[in-house]
Amino acid sequence: MRKDDLTVDEATVITQHARDGVLELDDPEVRKVVEQANRVLVRAQMWGDEPSPRLRRRRRFIAIGALVMVLVWVAGLLAPFAFHFG
Repeated sequence: MRKDDLTVDEATVITQHARDGVLELDDPEVRKVVEQANRVLVRAQMWGDEPSPRLRRRRRFIAIGALVMVLVWVAGLLAPFAFHFG
């Protein structure tokens, strides 16, 4: 099954049926579809209904930039100790 097989509306209906107990979750195929629906909903909450590659790239760039800043800050915090005790 491809990632894009479900729309957000379909995923919403499937997860609601799973919550209500209408679907047979013991069946592995049904469980896969429910898990895919959950992934679609989480992705839609994170990136919006129609995730654009540009928006994803921008958010990824911001997250990586923030991580680099934190790592540089930690390195700057620990550098005096390395030179003092080293």
